[in-house]
Amino acid sequence: MKIDIQNLQSIIKLDKAKITERAGAVLSAMSEPDAELSLVFVNDMYIRNLNWKYRRIDSATDVLAFPMRDSRGLSGSILGDVVISVETARREAKKRKKDFQEELDLYLAHGILHLLGYDDEKPRARKKMREKEKELLRLFQSSRLSIHI
Repeated sequence: MKIDIQNLQSIIKLDKAKITERAGAVLSAMSEPDAELSLVFVNDMYIRNLNWKYRRIDSATDVLAFPMRDSRGLSGSILGDVVISVETARREAKKRKKDFQEELDLYLAHGILHLLGYDDEKPRARKKMREKEKELLRLFQSSRLSIHI
């Protein structure tokens, strides 16, 4: 398993070792022990620019996923890139009265699931994805993994 982390924001200090641990737990739970994954942590302006460039949506979002297997018809170990807005995670956690860590965990699981082919565009697919997210978040809680900020 290879997990590359790029922290392109300065809003919150992130613990790369703990993030790697969480991502590894998701990949293991999803039977992807040999996967290669890139995680990029950014601010709202950065993700807004990507959202416009690739989706023609002119707003910030929480997570963007760029799968290598689907979009290029590739198979193998390279999953792709997950881009997470730390700024959005912080804002949404406060709004929902949740811990920042919980929100970041959700975004991490959500992004990796997108790379693995899960979709949240249609109601049935969204329900399946949400159930898998909840399962993964329970895994985080039961294993006492944590991201320290």
